[in-house]
Amino acid sequence: MLLDVVGKPLIIRTLEQAKKAKSVSRVIVATDHRRIFDAVAAAGGEAVMTSAEHQSGSDRLAEVAEGLPDGSVIVNVQGDEPLISPDTIDKTVQALIDDPSAEIATACEPITSVRGELLNFNVVKVAIGEHGNALYFSRSPIPFPREASLRYDGDPNVALTEEPEILAQYHRKHTGLYAYRREYLLEFSRMPQTRLEKLEMLEQLRALENGARITVVEAAGGSIGVDTQADLDRVRALIMLPDIMFREASRDDIPQVAKVHVESWQGSFRGIAPDDYLDGMSVEDRISRFSERWDRKPYKMIVAEHPTGGIVGFADFGPPVLDAGRDAQIYSFYFLPQFQRLGLGGRLFAECVKAATEEGHRSLCLDSLDASPYRGFYEKQGGSIVGRDGHTMGGQNFETVIYAWDDLTNL
Repeated sequence: MLLDVVGKPLIIRTLEQAKKAKSVSRVIVATDHRRIFDAVAAAGGEAVMTSAEHQSGSDRLAEVAEGLPDGSVIVNVQGDEPLISPDTIDKTVQALIDDPSAEIATACEPITSVRGELLNFNVVKVAIGEHGNALYFSRSPIPFPREASLRYDGDPNVALTEEPEILAQYHRKHTGLYAYRREYLLEFSRMPQTRLEKLEMLEQLRALENGARITVVEAAGGSIGVDTQADLDRVRALIMLPDIMFREASRDDIPQVAKVHVESWQGSFRGIAPDDYLDGMSVEDRISRFSERWDRKPYKMIVAEHPTGGIVGFADFGPPVLDAGRDAQIYSFYFLPQFQRLGLGGRLFAECVKAATEEGHRSLCLDSLDASPYRGFYEKQGGSIVGRDGHTMGGQNFETVIYAWDDLTNL
């Protein structure tokens, strides 16, 4: 909760988002940790010290709810959700108000990745019935697409990858917030933990096992619960995103650029390039290579940079090495893994095109590993396949694809 997220503790980022909700009249951090209490107080927020004996977050909230007015709606926002949408909070509160038969309201989001989300046990999934009520929550991938699986030798993962419309229609991940009626929250906190709750370590199963109705609304925007270092890196990247600027690099940027290059390869191409090749990559070697390129004119490098976070991505281009018949070649195009798929690539590519045309170039080319997951990006930017080549890594040969852009004035 006290990890730094671009200059503020994680808990303060979450607190600030919760305060933006229009339906909320009071935001309280319930904690049993004095350092968290002090951090909230220092930021001008309200915190309440609670017992350290609670088994769940809802139990902790119930202790605070005892002192709140009868008939209140209590919203439980997990402290590790610094990107929670205020509109999602408002939608969830309204859903509970609109449905007098529901004891709890919560939110969900689409699952867009089989490997990264559906099969990730840190991502909680929810199965939703015909009338918008939760049927079950699980860390396992639910529901099971039986008929689709039979079309792919019984493999549901292949079925959902090949038929993403099934994933879009039926599969949702749980967003880390609940709205309770105060009286039900107090009742819920007195219930003993249930078998399934203990098995999955999901307290909402206690409510379902005791017959509660949980209405589920679609979240107004995506959120990330910070469970892993990768989650934290992604949250930091998203918060930094609006302040990232693009500029022409100087020679002094080469050490930072080299670090981005190595981290990008090691984080993005694991399972594609040989492990010994990736593990053997060094920043010092990349500094040497970029320095050699710098001395070959004409040569340009564009960097994506955050004012305090430093360089997070870059691209460089110059005279073609490939035999592709184009004016210039992009040699490198990389972002740190947590800054990928955030829309920065399109902006960086546009900056490269602008710089290339200012240099008098009318066409560009680059090569990409045939197995690269980023080939779709180059095609989205309008690149056409004009040839194939090869590259050796770790003693293994890999096929590459050559992309070209023939008229930069049209981009």
